[in-house]
Amino acid sequence: MKPIFAHLVAAIIIMSIPLLALGAEPVSPDAVPVTGSSGCGKPLAANLVAGKTTSRTITSGGSNRSYLVHVPANYDATRPAPVVLNFHGFLSNPETQNAASTFESMSDREGFILATPDGGIGWRFMQSSRDANTAFVRDVVASVSADLCVDPKRIFAAGKSQGGFMSSWLGCVASDIVAAIAPVSGMYEPTEGCAPIPIMEFHGKADSTIPFGGGHVLVLGNYPGAVTVMQKWAHSNGCSGTPETVQITPHVQRVTYRDCTAATIQFISDAGHTWPGTSIREGDNSPPADLAASELIWDFFKAHPKK
Repeated sequence: MKPIFAHLVAAIIIMSIPLLALGAEPVSPDAVPVTGSSGCGKPLAANLVAGKTTSRTITSGGSNRSYLVHVPANYDATRPAPVVLNFHGFLSNPETQNAASTFESMSDREGFILATPDGGIGWRFMQSSRDANTAFVRDVVASVSADLCVDPKRIFAAGKSQGGFMSSWLGCVASDIVAAIAPVSGMYEPTEGCAPIPIMEFHGKADSTIPFGGGHVLVLGNYPGAVTVMQKWAHSNGCSGTPETVQITPHVQRVTYRDCTAATIQFISDAGHTWPGTSIREGDNSPPADLAASELIWDFFKAHPKK
């Protein structure tokens, strides 16, 4: 990616997030939680096949919107399954996000349902788009839960870049649905009103699209930096102990915040704007970090269902 274009992409991403310093809004008090799955016990719908990914279209907010759903190969309609919501980045798409994360093959191995919503060119956070996107995600969860046997205590959100912002956004505004979050290369700031939620974040020091150290992007906004934002999540999660930093590979550090109400972990790599562990390049040509982010994310999700 040429430097000018990289800055323009970053500018659009930051522009779509109104006043990052204000953070995400807490979940609305009148939000209706998902309390069960009517899909349990039902035969698979005609357009769903175990071990396959299907594109589905639903009506949300008066518009037709789509998502991909992968039904695990070992799907059992009598056993509630976890759901992983997987969000793509700016100028990306659900197919590329699934390929980069390798969550489809992991779904077959681990038995979780994979739902990958289509955000168009990206997940924009202007007021109207923010509300519409949150409603869309709720509609996706409702759609999946109506046709498949879903465990409402094990619905998780991950994503990259703008998708990372989206997954962290949901951790604050849709904590009635989402049990844990794992943003990659971008995360939104929580507000004091956000409830504690387990979070695992990944960010590369060489990221020039969402700068690791933060800074002003053209004249469109200021990103505080990955560590600063993570510290705010640690505060939101009630962490009071000194963070523990461990060099787990030659190019990756794991920072574990301690004495927290909810688990708070950050992986800091020497890589750029990439999903760690993938061979797919998005955002820049730097090599991915030398760790399997998707495996770590799924292990984290398994360990943190809703209580």
